[in-house]
Amino acid sequence: MAAGSVLRKIGTVVFVLGVLGAGSLVLWNMFGQKKYGATCSYSLGCRSFYCVHHELHGESQWTAPDGMCTKSCDKDDDCDKGARCVALSDETKDDLPPFGKPDKACLRVAP
Repeated sequence: MAAGSVLRKIGTVVFVLGVLGAGSLVLWNMFGQKKYGATCSYSLGCRSFYCVHHELHGESQWTAPDGMCTKSCDKDDDCDKGARCVALSDETKDDLPPFGKPDKACLRVAP
């Protein structure tokens, strides 16, 4: 009977840790990730999971001083003011996670 009591306690601890882990992921998703247009360092820090370190200079994509949380798009209207929807170059795509990269995304237009 002592073994059953120990297993129950272990099961309770595992369950509580699982609930706390799931709760922390929800909180991180709600408050820890930045919205579209915010500065970022890593894609994991953006709600869209897309952080690009490039911006538009005319029609060319250049390395930007700061990363920006971006999102996939189909047309310029999908982006906020100061950004355009463009087909991403291979270098810009390298900023994004290895899987699920969009073909087009909003990029900030350099002043």
